[in-house]
Amino acid sequence: MMAYGISAALNSKLFSRVLVSSDDPGVGEIARWYGAEFILRPPELATDTASLADVARHLLDTLHARGQAAEILCQIMPNCPLVHSEDLLDHWQLFREKQRSFQISVVRYRGVHPQWALAADEMFRGKWLFGSKYLVRSQELPQVFCPTGAIWLVRSEAFLAQRAFYGSPFHLAPMDANRGIDIDDSEDLALAELLVRGLTARNGVSALEPVRRESFLKVGAPLG
Repeated sequence: MMAYGISAALNSKLFSRVLVSSDDPGVGEIARWYGAEFILRPPELATDTASLADVARHLLDTLHARGQAAEILCQIMPNCPLVHSEDLLDHWQLFREKQRSFQISVVRYRGVHPQWALAADEMFRGKWLFGSKYLVRSQELPQVFCPTGAIWLVRSEAFLAQRAFYGSPFHLAPMDANRGIDIDDSEDLALAELLVRGLTARNGVSALEPVRRESFLKVGAPLG
């Protein structure tokens, strides 16, 4: 999955450098194979409780220690593999023209309305999570969005000052819900596979960003 995000960044020609952060040197080999640089992450930033902001700060601090700097940071999470270089170009144009400091990619909720969320007690009796005020026709509900990790853009100085991607104020950048799919579990992966197959069959071209190198696994590139 990481190959597609790296390729989208490289194909967009927006960035002076494309870097991958991981505590696993094997991941670093894969990243370099597809054209990215590798930043070794310390073990304490590779835990279940480590935040993305902490990881990004480490990357910026590492660059600073090398006498390098990044005015703009764009985070592309590998679990959003359907992102396209065109999405990056669109989001960068919005970020630049609106002179934003924090911009988060989002998709519209589809198929469900979060305002109608239900909670259940130990007897599985239902309760409206947000109360009954949203029990109206779906057409009357306000438009709401869900964040996706596909494209997060920040100005590094503002990011370091506020120590967050959701700095004040942060702005939303809607994107195609198909390309913004965020894979966190096996059901998400199955849905992504269906999307790729269906969109490819419908459009006659691959739904995935072109990768300019052979598969790392296909050529048997060494690990370790």
